[in-house]
Amino acid sequence: MRYTALTALLRDAGFGARQGKGDHEVWSKGRHHVSITRTRDISPGLVRKALKTIEASKED
Repeated sequence: MRYTALTALLRDAGFGARQGKGDHEVWSKGRHHVSITRTRDISPGLVRKALKTIEASKED
């Protein structure tokens, strides 16, 4: 998945970004957060983790 597509999903779900260490960004909404790297393509495992975090935030 492309970085822009994943960040659009996070933004639409109400997550906000802040700068992490190096090329990392921490996206958070309440008690839910996920750290992603700012690269062109995001690894499948990180995409799964981000999608699970989005679903968990919708349940609250």
